[in-house]
Amino acid sequence: MDELGALTSSQREYRECSIMCFTETWFRNRFRTPTAPSAADCRSSGKRRGGGIAVLVSNRWCNPGHVTVKERLCSPDIELLAVSLRPYYLPREFSCVIVITTYIPPSAAPDVACDVINSVTANLQNQHPNSFIIITGDFNHTSLDTTLPTFSQFVNCSTRDNKTLDLLYANIKDAYTSTALPPLGRSDHNLVLLTPVYTPIVQKQTVTTRTVRKWSQEAIETLQGCFEATDWNVFCDQHGDDINSMTDSVRVH
Repeated sequence: MDELGALTSSQREYRECSIMCFTETWFRNRFRTPTAPSAADCRSSGKRRGGGIAVLVSNRWCNPGHVTVKERLCSPDIELLAVSLRPYYLPREFSCVIVITTYIPPSAAPDVACDVINSVTANLQNQHPNSFIIITGDFNHTSLDTTLPTFSQFVNCSTRDNKTLDLLYANIKDAYTSTALPPLGRSDHNLVLLTPVYTPIVQKQTVTTRTVRKWSQEAIETLQGCFEATDWNVFCDQHGDDINSMTDSVRVH
């Protein structure tokens, strides 16, 4: 945490991050800081050490009161933490942002892990049908390509040696570009910086040009003169008290 704090203070890539997701934190206890809404260890799965997921959210991007933990799961096959966020700015086509961070151990059964992720994602999509959903973490030998075929995967750089084990899926296309950063502390995985490239729908719409005629002062005065010189009794007297007939007569003429 000390190294992460130093990087956040001194380097723009870290300082301007809206959200940071970590797996295998090895935290002995759950912790909270001004920028960390939630963290979860995995002692319930029988582990004595290792594991643990943390999601850190920048207060400058999202008010802490608008961060909600939606799901915590921990088993020998998967660790999962799902968080719902409502940032200060969000394109109007999205109701909220849901971040699902997961760690799938090398010994996990891929089918079981994928079923868990699919079930959690489907449940959250039912609750928030217009949400922007991110699924990220250390997947090891597992892939969601067939489990969630409508999601796109955006990490295309190596994250451990020449392998890409850490992935990020999202339910929209053209959302991010990825860049590898040096490992944090004694980690054997590179960090991955995901930079948004998504264009909101409002900015994709074709520009519409409309021509509006503006009355000149001379034209206004001419029209007023016409009204003043008009003998309105010619249109009104023949209709008596029938306001509808009188209105139709004036409109036609």
